[in-house]
Amino acid sequence: MAKFEISRNDFLKRSHFQVYFGEKRLKTRKNMVTTTILAILTMSIAFPIITQPTSAQTLTKPEILPYGPNGSNKWQWIKTDKINIIFPAGGKKPMFLWWYADDTSNIYVVKYKGLIEFLTFDYPYYQRIQEANELRLRETLQSKYLEPAFSQNRIKQQTHTMLQNMLTNFLFGLHMPYLPFSACQWNLTGPIEVTRGDVQYLSFNFTLTEAPPKFNFAEKNVIIRCRFYYTSATEDVDGYYTYTVGAGELKMDLIVKNWTWNIDLIKPLLEKLAEYGIDVPIKKSGLALWINLASIPLGKVDLAEADVETTDGHIETSSMTQNMYVEGAQLGVTQNKTQMETELEQPMTTQARLRERYKIRFEKGNATLAGFFKFVPNALLRDSDNSAEVVDVKASYIPAGHHMRLFLSYPYFGNKTLEHDPSLGLEIIPTLITPELLLMLIGTASIVTLTVLAVRWKRKTVNIVGAQ
Repeated sequence: MAKFEISRNDFLKRSHFQVYFGEKRLKTRKNMVTTTILAILTMSIAFPIITQPTSAQTLTKPEILPYGPNGSNKWQWIKTDKINIIFPAGGKKPMFLWWYADDTSNIYVVKYKGLIEFLTFDYPYYQRIQEANELRLRETLQSKYLEPAFSQNRIKQQTHTMLQNMLTNFLFGLHMPYLPFSACQWNLTGPIEVTRGDVQYLSFNFTLTEAPPKFNFAEKNVIIRCRFYYTSATEDVDGYYTYTVGAGELKMDLIVKNWTWNIDLIKPLLEKLAEYGIDVPIKKSGLALWINLASIPLGKVDLAEADVETTDGHIETSSMTQNMYVEGAQLGVTQNKTQMETELEQPMTTQARLRERYKIRFEKGNATLAGFFKFVPNALLRDSDNSAEVVDVKASYIPAGHHMRLFLSYPYFGNKTLEHDPSLGLEIIPTLITPELLLMLIGTASIVTLTVLAVRWKRKTVNIVGAQ
């Protein structure tokens, strides 16, 4: 029997070869496993996406029904194959309830609560402690302007006393900062069908016709102009900015004109202060739109109906919302923080201003699709000659006990007309992978997997250990 002999150099060479090809075989196995896993993941991700309801370019033509899902004639119902929307018939209160046509487990609610005038000496967005009432105006003017002028000897005691008396007299009789929409009468016009080229929508308006005392200036000057799109569209706001609206989205433009500002009512006082070298900015005021976001089961529609008839918050007390998502960040809303904190509201991130629209989404939970509320981070201020300027919209919000209070804040706009563009709808997963693309992905993954298997089979014939 012949002996098998090997030199040290041959042994080292063969050892290096063994290690090298051993690593190659290991790498091949890893590549095969990785490719197989990627192929499986591709298919596992793709299949759920294409089985979800997808965002359509058009919806079926909506039905306009003079009753709600409970048969009550106190609702107006827009019904399509994807989304249902109801709102009070006769325009008794600007509020909207919507849900996915094939799932009534969650009904989403947007309730327009009212307008609040607030001061912007400290914050550019709404804070409850900054509402423009008599007490807050007096404290602000005294602490920020009158008292410093007196302590710095810029005015004498006699002048200080005179200006304090003027301050008290001028602040008496201002209107309340908060105009509650539930205390107003509203007129509903429409819906009517509108076709504009390839775009189709339903148009209807809520117009404030009667307001509480001292708010007469708001009558016929506060309008929520609604468009329910059943084809997708691009909104062009006088060439200043554009945004897209999807089929099944309800756009609700807030229009406010001829607003009487409390800060303007004390302008003679501010001019008097200026005579003594006390300069107070005259535009340090803003207007906030208060909106409540909630969700209820279909069985609570009767309570929502009771909400329409009263000033009570039946919807809010029946809401079952657990979490909201503000620009993708989760916010728990089960707690009611409105009575616990001095600094109540949190400002929304200014980075979102770079986006087309802000988005607040309801937690999906067991629902098929999640509801959302969006708004453009800009508003338009129109002058009497129809010239316009674009201003930033700030926002603040707070958990309020299974619902969210949202405040959209607009800067002082004098006697101009404010126009802003919120909207609501359903968070529908877009068609990212078509059936054709899915077949291509599966075919590509199969080819790659077979190639790796073939390479692995060929590698099995390499033998660096045996010798003759």
